[in-house]
Amino acid sequence: MKYDIIIENGTIIDPLRNIEKKEDIYIIKDKIVNKPSKDESVSYKQKIDASGCYVMPGLVENHTHIFYGGGDVNLNPDVIMLPSGVTSAIDQGSSGWSTFESFYRNVILTSMMNIKCYLNVSNTGLITEDYFENIDPKYFNEEMIKYYTDKYKDTIIGLKIRMDHNSLRGLGLKPLEKAVEIADRLNLSLSVHVKNLPNITEIANILRKDDIWIHIYQQKGQTLFNEKGEIHKEILKAKERGVLFDVASGRGSFSFDMINKSLKQGFKPDLLGTDLVTYNVYERPIFSLPYTMSMYLNLGFSLMELAKMCIQRPAEMMHLEDISTLKENTAADICIIKIKEKDFIFSDKYGGKLNADRLIIPLLTLKDGKVLYRNIEF
Repeated sequence: MKYDIIIENGTIIDPLRNIEKKEDIYIIKDKIVNKPSKDESVSYKQKIDASGCYVMPGLVENHTHIFYGGGDVNLNPDVIMLPSGVTSAIDQGSSGWSTFESFYRNVILTSMMNIKCYLNVSNTGLITEDYFENIDPKYFNEEMIKYYTDKYKDTIIGLKIRMDHNSLRGLGLKPLEKAVEIADRLNLSLSVHVKNLPNITEIANILRKDDIWIHIYQQKGQTLFNEKGEIHKEILKAKERGVLFDVASGRGSFSFDMINKSLKQGFKPDLLGTDLVTYNVYERPIFSLPYTMSMYLNLGFSLMELAKMCIQRPAEMMHLEDISTLKENTAADICIIKIKEKDFIFSDKYGGKLNADRLIIPLLTLKDGKVLYRNIEF
């Protein structure tokens, strides 16, 4: 059998099958294929020695903004993410219905990556950081939201709204309640930015199973914790009924103090989105998805836990379960990483620090069986 690529001697991390073991990967064209039998002759075009490395399905960024050319916050996904081992991404509401066709034609269709998105309930989506989008529910155009979510049902996986003091303008919970009504009628999940509000527990009571709470460690207004330093019971109940909680760290939406307090109480995030935009990519404290994963690796999360948060769970949200496994007859979307022992200090925007000794270093990215990034030392 002649293979295009053989990846040998690596430890595979397969979150869908919950497998962590030494195993070689065989690729023909854009697919992972069966390994050869013992008596079968083998030839290949390229062999990659992954000794001392981990071989994983391509990472999935569940929270970013990649409507490149459609606003001042939006990244070029292929240029920024493929070198970080990210082969699939979810855009979080950069586009509303009135800008979606441009996003779809100019970014989603032309990208080498798998891209899906949440459609902003605000007609224009996120155009600029200079001001917030209008979320007055009287301007929600449900007819057009339905048209686009029906027409592009394989791409639009939910709706997005930002509940923020600066976007609400005295509207209270009305925008969220209306967004939930629309999401209910369209049988879609809702992704909700929650920041700088006086009472977030009311939001916890409204969200449904598979809705996403974004920025769980933000520190403006009411936070995750009550006056006793305990996680609000309403938030715990929301998690119990299936609301998903996303770190979405951004530039200043987290602190190590809040993360440590949360973990001590047994509350772990479901998703590890970066909220990467033009203003924080390759900038600390977030930098990239592998950098963010490294923070949580040093906070005690296992590599398998991180793979479930950064590959399996967002792949399920995208309805692309097969991108979260390395089993035969699936797409050859693969990242190879190493864990480098290195003394390092992670910092947040509030003076908090994390003394670390391990960094996740992306070495190689394969998308559909093609090498799209390779570290010069690998």
